[in-house]
Amino acid sequence: MTANVTPIFPLTPNVGALNAIVSTAMTSSKAFDGTEATGTAMALCFTAGSNGARVDFLRVKHASTNGAAPSGTTNATVLHLFMNNGSANTTAGNNQFIGAVAVAAKAITTTAEMPEYRLPLDISIPAGYRLYAGLTTAIGGTNCALAISAQGGDY
Repeated sequence: MTANVTPIFPLTPNVGALNAIVSTAMTSSKAFDGTEATGTAMALCFTAGSNGARVDFLRVKHASTNGAAPSGTTNATVLHLFMNNGSANTTAGNNQFIGAVAVAAKAITTTAEMPEYRLPLDISIPAGYRLYAGLTTAIGGTNCALAISAQGGDY
């Protein structure tokens, strides 16, 4: 017999952490376990509310590291996404690798639209769990970074 036949829908929109920016690379030993400290190589991009949350997708766009205009050509990289159980993300056992987005090298310009990358997730996460993202290769360029936004809602 099924335990729950009633659908549940998010109650409150949750767009994740504002200003989640990454620009430098995680070290090779940490790129697959998510244990890099939060900073320029790893960013907190979503925290579930007190009743848990649903995350529909992750949006990744080129951005600036410090408000100055980005320029130059970025490196191709891969953004890795980790689900964390709400404890220290620097402990491998607290993290689970859940997806990746390949980001192509790009000549940065302020006069044309830059590409947007998406990672479809369609996942529910428990209360207090978090999503962290980090890069496998530094983004490069001058003042260049990637802005990460998780789109979902809290139950």
